[in-house]
Parts: sequence; C-alpha cells; structure tokens
Amino acid sequence: MEPLQPGDPERVGDHRLLARLGAGGMGVVYLGRSPGGRAVAVKVVRERFAGDAVYRARFRREVAAARRVTGTFTAPVLDADPEAAAPWLVTAYLPGPTLWEAVDAFGSLPPTAVRVLAAALAEALADIHRAGLAHRDLKPGNIVLTAGGPRVIDFGITRPEDATAITRVGSVVGTPGFMAPEQLSGGATGPAGDVFSLGAVLVFAATGEAPFGAAEVVPRRARAELDGVTDPDLRALVAACLSREPRRRPTAADLLERLGDGTVSVQGTGWLPAPLAQEIDRRTARARHLPDPPADRPVPALSGPAAADPALMGEATVDPAAAAPPDGTGPEGRGEDTAPTGSRGPTRRRVIAAGAAALAAAGGAVALWRGRGPDRAVAKDASGPSRPPSRAPSTPPAPARAVPRWKVRVGDYYPDLFAAGGLVLARSEEDLRALDPRTGKVRWTRSTALDGTSIARSHGGPAAGDATAGDTAYVADSRNGKWRLSAVHAASGATRWTYRLPFGELPLWTVATGPVVCFGHGRIRALGAADGQPRWTADVGAEGGLAAVDGTVAAVNDAELVGLDADSGRTGWTYRLDQGLPPRTGNGLVFLCDRHGTLHAVRADSGEGVWRRSVGGVNFGSGLQPGDGMLYVGGGGGDVLALEAETGEIVWSRRLGRNEGAPYGHSNALGLSGDTLYVGCTDRTAYALDAADGRVLWTHPADVTLTSGPVAAAGLVFVGTRDGHVQALEAPNGGPRAGT
Repeated sequence: MEPLQPGDPERVGDHRLLARLGAGGMGVVYLGRSPGGRAVAVKVVRERFAGDAVYRARFRREVAAARRVTGTFTAPVLDADPEAAAPWLVTAYLPGPTLWEAVDAFGSLPPTAVRVLAAALAEALADIHRAGLAHRDLKPGNIVLTAGGPRVIDFGITRPEDATAITRVGSVVGTPGFMAPEQLSGGATGPAGDVFSLGAVLVFAATGEAPFGAAEVVPRRARAELDGVTDPDLRALVAACLSREPRRRPTAADLLERLGDGTVSVQGTGWLPAPLAQEIDRRTARARHLPDPPADRPVPALSGPAAADPALMGEATVDPAAAAPPDGTGPEGRGEDTAPTGSRGPTRRRVIAAGAAALAAAGGAVALWRGRGPDRAVAKDASGPSRPPSRAPSTPPAPARAVPRWKVRVGDYYPDLFAAGGLVLARSEEDLRALDPRTGKVRWTRSTALDGTSIARSHGGPAAGDATAGDTAYVADSRNGKWRLSAVHAASGATRWTYRLPFGELPLWTVATGPVVCFGHGRIRALGAADGQPRWTADVGAEGGLAAVDGTVAAVNDAELVGLDADSGRTGWTYRLDQGLPPRTGNGLVFLCDRHGTLHAVRADSGEGVWRRSVGGVNFGSGLQPGDGMLYVGGGGGDVLALEAETGEIVWSRRLGRNEGAPYGHSNALGLSGDTLYVGCTDRTAYALDAADGRVLWTHPADVTLTSGPVAAAGLVFVGTRDGHVQALEAPNGGPRAGT
C-alpha cells in the first residue's frame, strides 16, 4: 500500500480514494471508501489503453462478466463505468495474499489444505460456468486467500462460452503454464479449459511448482509432473483435470461431488498452515483501520458510476465482511471461524427454542413447533423501499440498559414467544398462554396435548374475505400420534375450525398465504383459511421447511427448493441447493441458507437465483429477518448483518456475540419491529439496534442464551428467562417504543 501520487484522482464516482494498492501495465488499483464506509478496491484503466477499442471491449466484457457471477468464492462487482474516459470498476477490498504470494513466501500447502482449496475453487468455477461464462485465466495470481475463504478474481478475459473471440487473429490470451492445450493453440476454450487450469493450480499449491515446469513455459509435454502430489486421491483428481482431451475432464460440479462433503470449514484461517494463517490475519487486522484521506490535496476526480476487480493489486483482496473489528462496529464484520449451522443435529429442546419465534409466509404467517420429532419454525413477509447504505459507528457510546416493567411465570423453563392479535403468546411445555402485553395478565390458556403442539400465526391480509383472518393463530397438537390443526382467534382463544390429519401425516411446517393454509413434511396439504376444508395436496417433500409469498409456497428438501402455486398446488419451478435450512420471504424473494453457510436469494415467482453470500450459517429458527427492503441476518460467529434484499450487498454489520452457547447459539436470533431490530445474542444479552445503521440503542442482560428473537408489542419488548418467566422491557430514557 502506497500514498496517492500527484495526479491521482481524489474520487472515482462516489468512492473516495485513500491509497494505492498496486499498479500494472494496464492500470492502477486504489484502496477506496464507499459512500457507506465500506473498504473497496478501485481499478482504473490507464488513459493510453482507454482509447484502444479492443482493450475497451475487453474491459466492458470484464465488467459484464464479473457482474453475472455471484458465487461465494468470487469477488463481487459493486460499481463500474466501462464507458468513462478512463474506464474503472470497484469491488470489495480483499486483504490477503494471492496463492502465488502465499506459496512463494511460505511453501506448498499440506494435502488437507489443498483439498479444501480444491473444493472452494471448484465451487467458484461452478458458479462462473452456471452463469454461462468461462474464466480463461485461472492461475495462482488470480486466487486470493482471505479470512472468508479463497476468492477467484480478475475476469479480464472472461467471456461467454459461445462468444467469438475479440482478440487479434492468432493471439493467445491467458497464462502459459496454466492454460489448457486447446487454449494455448488459439482454439476455442470454455469450462473444460478452466478445469484444466484448476488442476494446474492444485499442483502448484501442493508442490510449489507448475505441473509443466516454470509458469512461463508452455505445457507441451504429454504428461504432467505429479510426483510431488503425495495424496493418491488428490493426485487422481488432478490427473483427471489435466487430461489433454477436454471431453475427458470432469466438470466443476463433478469435482465438487467427487471431493465429497467437507469436514473442514473454509471460514477463517484454521485450514491453512499457521505461518500463512497469521499473515492473512495480519492483513485482515490491518484492513480494519482504513487510512485517512489526504487532506487539502488538489487532485482531479473521475466521475460516473462505479465497480471493481482486484486483478492488479499487489496487496490482494478479501471480503470485508470477514474483517470485523473486535467490537464488531466496522462495516466488514462477519464470522470467520464458525462451522455452518446444521453441521450438528440440534436436540429436541434446542430446536424448540430455535423455532420459537420464527416468522413465516406472505401475510405474516409463522409456524412454531413443539412435540415428538423435529421441531421447526418458518418465515415472515415484508417489503418496502430500500434504505441508503449506512455505516455502523466505529466508537459507539456505551448503550443504556432497558427498563424492566413486569415479569410473569408461564412454565418451568425458557418459553417460546411471539405476538398475535395484540397479545403475547407464550409457549411452555404444558400450556399456551396469551398475555396482555401491558400488564402480563393471562387472557386465555390452551392446554397442550401430551404428544406436543405447534403454532402458526397470521396477522397479514384477509383470507377468503373473513374479517378475523388477520388475527388467527393456527395451532397443531397431537394425541396418540394423531395430529389436528385448529384455527384459533388469537385475541380471544376461540377455535374457528379444526382439521384432523390422516394417520401418519405431520403438520411439521405451517404457513398461511391468501386463501389457504399449507402444512406438511413428506407431502404438502392446503386447507381453506376460512373454513379448514381441503384444497389440494402436493407430493413434494418439505423436510427442510415451508415459506410463502405473493401466491407462491416454497418448500425445502435436501436437494432443492420447490415453488408451488398457492391456489392449485402445481409445481412452478425448482432451485437446486445442498441441504437447505428453513426459509424466509420478503420483497418477492425467498431467502434460505444451505448447510455450507451460504445464503441464497431466489425469486418467488420464477425460481431464479438472484444472489448468494457466505454468512457462516444462521440461527436455525430466527436467524433471517426480512423487512423494509432489507434482510437482517444473524450470521455465524455472533454477527448481525444488514443486507440489501435485492442485491445482497452489506449495508452494515456488527459483531455482538462470539459463538457462545454452541450448537444452537452459533448465531444470533432476530426480531424486527418498525425501525428497531431486536437481537437475542449468543452472549446471553438482548440488544435493540437501529435497523437503519446498526447502532446499539439499549441492552438487557439475559440469564440464558436467547435462541429465539425478542418479541415486540404495545410499545414493549418481551424475552424469556431460564426459569420460565416472560419479562417485559421498555426502552430507557424515553427511547423509541416497540411494536407501535
């Protein structure tokens, strides 16, 4: 990192430049700060190349290609102007060494680390190829090792698989030593060429040498040198990648399947040798403290939109979300060392607690579960205009404590809480109680069956014209293994209708949307919300959960997310993923996390994947909270992130806990009311945050890890205690009232 030089711009688009990261023959890369305070890398093309039509076309293609790739192990483009006088682009700043630098400085990687690297790079290539692109220059210098995992960068010569070359006749674009034979000869290349390059990269990582000798030597030998790859399975995988015949090489998806389920988390640096891990941690820590911009420096500014790629950096790049300051106030906070949620099966009590306040479905349906067998919970719909990016303050004042108002015992230990019909519903092992939020007085009680019970609530739009549909709780309970689902008027506790399920069927998930209430596990049934009469049945598994939004019911099983038409039950689309966790909905999108800790955003009407982001896993029951154009995430490792719902871009992040209370406390539990985000934190503390910028408004010390988000109603906030009480809290010093 070097100071800005005379003649360097002060700004590029809306991004303030702070320092030089590196320079190459084609351009300069700067460290910058986005309007929201995020660290970014800004790549500006040199003027002499900006006038070259061929290079400008290449740069334009680079921007378009990078914007199409949204995978976990690639660097996202944030802004760009390929048509500017000096074209430029901006990406997140990734503080970490390239693989080339790492091996040069610390030597080759051990076999276990190479396997982790192989899986991450295969997933990155799968994402690139799924977007209809081929990278065409995968090499150690274009792979950055970060605290958030390896990242593939530099899409400068990426092009669609079916595009015609724009390079001059007879030219070869790529890096000799890591290029496939067909690419080296100037012929057409695509995903198979990337797989060949991946094999060469893995040999370099395992041995410190390219498989065909020095990197600048053209690989013309028939056989690669693989003697230094000591792991036999890894050597066989590399040999398959380096086949000279493209059709004989595995695809990136094949490689992922062949590598199997990873047992080592790529989050953090624990998978790397200690000296290299320390270097990555050092760079990550240094990136937490951005240099101040030069004062009173009369320099020009480049205007126009913005986007970036760290291709030219000498000080390479990492997702800022992997670089949170110790107090969690920086814009980059995110968990780095947490195993993905779901890597261990939660116990019955832990699942009950995790599912307690889960918010579900269009119209605001929520499903809570308790009983024998899996206990789950699901989603809440919310939409609205997005907010402008904000940055969490770096040195916030010590927050005040909430003021306790009342405390009522409802059971023997930690109750599950949610709000419906203007009341607070508290679930204990034996009873469901409806409490007046102002006084704690019990309005009604419903005894639970011995086998267990669940609750779903709907406080959204009307169902089939029934005026009470916005104040309905759907309660499922069982006796002797036979389940029934009842619609209960939440304000009074009166039963509106009851449906008895066929023997052997479980209403494991329950969501309400429009005129129907849907539930299921092995199959999905829909009932009329007004009368409880059967509407349709779909033979679609919902083992992983249900959610609903805008007339679509989204069902999760191990291998896919399925979108069903809420009126007919017909399958409209499928979206492939690996073991999805319970989904949430908002802004016309379905949000869910897979077992690897990757968060997916999928369009509810079409099943189109919109974006993906690694968050290290989320709280099993209430780690996702959509609202007002945003998605709030209780990420792995104790972080809270605020993302733009439509783009997945981080608006702010804050570290509130540090993985206390594992396994169900791997991440924080969230609740949202108005402009306040409530967090049941892994450090046994309840927090109230300003939803716009993440500022801590107040805290409350809890006596238990809050595995369901705090609930707000009538200007108060409610949490459960270890000994079975519901406690009402009020914001201190006349602060904003909750639930109003």
